Amino acid sequence: MSQRPQAIQARLWSDGEVRYGEVAVDLAAAGADRLFTYAFPPDLDLVPGTWVEVPFHSRKLIGCYIGPAPAPPGVQVRPIAGVVAELPPLPRDLIDLARWVADRYLCTFAAALRLCIPAGARRRRVRERAVAAVALAAPRAEVAAAVEAAERRRAHLQARVLAMLLERPGPVPLAEVAARLGDHARAALRPLLDRGLIRRVTLTARRDPFGGRAAPPDAERSLTPAQREALAAVERALADDNPFSPRRPILIHGVTGSGKTVVYLQAIARVLARGQQAIVLVPEISLTPQTVGRFRARFGDRVAVLHSALSEGERWDEWLRIRRGEVDIVVGARSAVFAPVERLGMIIVDEEHESTYKQETTPPYHAREVAEERCRRAGAVLVLGSATPAVETYWRAERGEIERVVLPERVDGRPLPPVELVDMREELRAFNRSIFSRRLQEALDETLGRGEQAILFLNRRGYHTFVLCRACGEAIACPNCAVALTCHLPGPGQPQPRRLECHYCGHAEPVPSTCPRCGSDKIRYLGAGTERVEAELRELFPRARVLRLDVDTTRRKGAHGEILGAFSRGEADVLIGTQMVAKGLDFGRVTLVGVVLADTTANLPDFRAAERTFQLITQVAGRAGRGDRPGRALVQTYMPDHPAIAAAVRGDIAGFYARELAWRQVQGYPPFADFVRLLFTGPEEGEVALAARAAYQALLPYGKDGAMEVREPGPAPLVRLRGQWRYHLLLRGPDRQAMVAAVRAALVGRRLPGKGVRMSVDVGPYTIL
Repeated sequence: MSQRPQAIQARLWSDGEVRYGEVAVDLAAAGADRLFTYAFPPDLDLVPGTWVEVPFHSRKLIGCYIGPAPAPPGVQVRPIAGVVAELPPLPRDLIDLARWVADRYLCTFAAALRLCIPAGARRRRVRERAVAAVALAAPRAEVAAAVEAAERRRAHLQARVLAMLLERPGPVPLAEVAARLGDHARAALRPLLDRGLIRRVTLTARRDPFGGRAAPPDAERSLTPAQREALAAVERALADDNPFSPRRPILIHGVTGSGKTVVYLQAIARVLARGQQAIVLVPEISLTPQTVGRFRARFGDRVAVLHSALSEGERWDEWLRIRRGEVDIVVGARSAVFAPVERLGMIIVDEEHESTYKQETTPPYHAREVAEERCRRAGAVLVLGSATPAVETYWRAERGEIERVVLPERVDGRPLPPVELVDMREELRAFNRSIFSRRLQEALDETLGRGEQAILFLNRRGYHTFVLCRACGEAIACPNCAVALTCHLPGPGQPQPRRLECHYCGHAEPVPSTCPRCGSDKIRYLGAGTERVEAELRELFPRARVLRLDVDTTRRKGAHGEILGAFSRGEADVLIGTQMVAKGLDFGRVTLVGVVLADTTANLPDFRAAERTFQLITQVAGRAGRGDRPGRALVQTYMPDHPAIAAAVRGDIAGFYARELAWRQVQGYPPFADFVRLLFTGPEEGEVALAARAAYQALLPYGKDGAMEVREPGPAPLVRLRGQWRYHLLLRGPDRQAMVAAVRAALVGRRLPGKGVRMSVDVGPYTIL
């Protein structure tokens, strides 16, 4: 703390002069969504965004100073307890952006502010790392003479320490001294300290997420005509400084392998030339090393990275570099949209269609929407990139709200991979019970025989997707969730042959020998996940080198990068994965992509099921043929006539979007209407249903004028998760903010019936599961 609490209070009451300020206190309670007034001395220089410690009831909490406030009449105002010196103030634009997030997504202002600073720093669990070091204390000429004297005395270690310090312009960490000269070099420091030749100092050491690795240089590539057109659109937007004509977002709609990243690099170079900064959002942590590598190769150490896989210390150090203006480019997942850059010139949202840009927990923001608002406020350019844009983005481009630039071909004249559909019903008729069709087995054999690589995609984890009792029909379910348990192979050192695991709450148990419901031993394993794909592939091709990329193989920090790096170096022949392998990865030796089952998302009870299916198939097929050799993709399905699957196989992008938009218009789904979802959770189903019904009754009057539809509450599709029952109700209407206002007026701050029930609000939900 830079100011001690006792000193602040003494100055307040002895001087008799008091100033007042509004503080957003870090509270979780929705009912406390307001600013609180505190007193502070007039000579205490607080700028908006300063973090302070304040008394709140019997606790001391952290808060963000927002600005001055008038003296409250007739109220004894408590003084702040101190200034949190280790936290730099938030920029004013982030405070204003947090207000917008709170209003748009119906969360508290404090919850929105939390998005703007790493949690470890806000909770004061992490600080800058201090390391012990030594530096020269005497003039350099005197030290040089001391080196010669030490050599004459045969004090060689002392001479080497001094010579090392003479080589460096500043202090040297003790760990580096020991690493270069050996641990015994520390013994040589004492006589040098006693003679005043050197001194001990403390340095701030950066926790480098890149591990000190330098990026290899990147050769600048010539642009195709389509890429030049895309870059020209960005340059026109950057040059348009008319404050009365807001810049339209730019959609780079390029087929897979069309070189969108090259356009990004060139566009950011233009931004940096203007003295501005850029943020690049990627949808998956697994993509971050690859993307960061491209940007660091071009722009060096002026690139920072922000994502949840960093340690708290690494994340804090990167945030501080950004806040201090030491970087020009920030690359990260959705939370990086709140990076504290102050000279924002551009935000790029790569693979803008991905669901991971939508946060499911409070605040339920969408990074693409926040990026657009932040660019609007800063006068910056928003660039969206995708081969399969979100339906809402495509519709806005059709209406002219977004400028669309098409990259219709791959770079270097490479052809798009032909996509072949395999009807798995025919495989069953031919008595092929394998998850690999005969055609996919042949293709894999040919690919491996030529020394090329393959990617196999299945968007399910585990070995079997569920375990069924054939006597009573019961699927063995999680005791905490209303979902079937997934069968997994044993982990290292586990004696049991298989285990059942819940992918929602983490519950695990051995596979029972008899049915828990009826006691029958007629247990059957059904369905397939990535573990089964790996096991069957190893049986079919025992000499193939296989890697698997899914949640189970990437729990350890750095595992994403290790697996992808090994595959990129050619240390494996086949990469098996879930949706992680469908997003933006670029491997030049991959000539075959196999979609093991395209049906996994098509039948979900969700209005985005067709869109998600089309995007996944198109994206994963696009991983093939990105190098010198042509590629191909095989799509296995039991539903060859499904419109989304058929359109993806044909490569009919325009036809898919036209059909999907027509269907959504008839059904009243986004972009023609919007949703607000209220979710009620609690340990007792009856209490949850009671709360949901009370909320419905409170909201009904707001739907009487036809401005919105208030749907009857009912069980959520996933009715029980982590021991909590789940009911929901949906509001649907053309005006999202009108629905938000209705929920705020009817329910925020109101106590609903139902013991132990919590309500959460998802504005613009990506899914209604």
